[in-house]
Amino acid sequence: MPHEPRTVAATNQLGPNPACRIEDIGDHAVEMFKTLGDPTRLQLLYTIAAAADTGICSHGLAESLNITAPTVTHHMKKLINVGLVHREPRGKWAYYTVNTEDFQRIHNLIAQI
Repeated sequence: MPHEPRTVAATNQLGPNPACRIEDIGDHAVEMFKTLGDPTRLQLLYTIAAAADTGICSHGLAESLNITAPTVTHHMKKLINVGLVHREPRGKWAYYTVNTEDFQRIHNLIAQI
């Protein structure tokens, strides 16, 4: 006998939505938490957020965290894929900025832990 989709009581700006399926929110949430579960990516995210006005280049990130450029590239792909970071090519370097709204939500969640 097939299982019915599980539901959770979700709250959004419109109020509770008891029919919100876990499958609808779960995949993105899982990817987000997996991405943030790596200490290097969390450091990268907060380093980029600190440079919010101008962004920071991949070279600057590598120097700041004492990691290699390929390591920065690997981690940045993950942060970009979940929508936490934006990449903007400027000449020879890529500059990164945070998605302010999502970063604030993540920061608030982490601050409560």
